[in-house]
This record gives sequence, structure tokens and C-alpha cells, in this order.
Amino acid sequence: MIQATARVLKNVIEIEVGRETWICRPIEAGQEGLGRRIAALFSTDYITYRPDAPEEVFSTVSYRAKPDQIRIRMGEEQWKTESTVFGPMTIEYGGIPYTINERLTGRFAVMNGGRPVAVGQLGFRSCTIREYPAELEVFLANLALGYVIRTLTWEMFG
Repeated sequence: MIQATARVLKNVIEIEVGRETWICRPIEAGQEGLGRRIAALFSTDYITYRPDAPEEVFSTVSYRAKPDQIRIRMGEEQWKTESTVFGPMTIEYGGIPYTINERLTGRFAVMNGGRPVAVGQLGFRSCTIREYPAELEVFLANLALGYVIRTLTWEMFG
């Protein structure tokens, strides 16, 4: 199970990925100055750190409101969701296209060719993803982070 939760007062998002806890911070949080700290409160760009290398950036996840797009970068690889006005969100990972069907209840399914490969639930500043194959865990953890950033953005600017 993947559980991403925003800790707003700490200005971090924690992701439980199996038995690991990843810490995700706004990019601006690491910079000096009061202006940067205030900017971090409204950030849509987060960097993740894993416990096995706590000083090394593992991935960068961003959300862009205008195109309703989640962007994920791990090393040299990058992925981004594509949204349509009334249709589902799509993303290609490992050469395989996935469709994300969302419901008004906050539930969603990640589909491949019409069959679900993961199911999720959005909560108050949180995202849970279950029932997924092990090879998608790291990717889906970053996607969960993107959904939490998206939720925070909608709270602030929506």
C-alpha cells in the first residue's frame, strides 16, 4: 500500500511506500531567506528523499494547474499526465499507456487496456493507492505525491 499525506504545519508530504517513509519537501524549502520560505508554502514543485539516501534527491514531482498536469522526474526519465476536459487523465510509463479514471467520490483506478492495475482514494490532503503490481510501486508512489500536491493547489487557489 502507498499512503501519501501532507503535513502542512511541517511543510512536508510523507509517503509510506511499503515499510519505507519518503519525505517530500518543496524545492524552495531548502533555500535561505524568509521570501523563499513563504514561497515554499505555495509550492507546486516537490523533491523526494528516501531513507536509504536521506541527502540525495530521489525524484521531483510537480503539478501545473492550467493544463491539470502532474510531472514526475526520476533521474533522466520524465513522465507527465495528459488531461482532457471531460475525459480521464492519461500517462505513459515504461512504454505502456495508462488511463486514470476518477470519480467525484475521490476514488480512482489506474487502468491498462480496460483492466485496473491499481485503485486509489483521495482524502483530505492525502492519497492512498492499493492493489498494484510491485513493479509499479515507485512510479505510483510519485503519482500519489502528485495527487496530494494537486489537492493542496486546489485548496490554496481553487
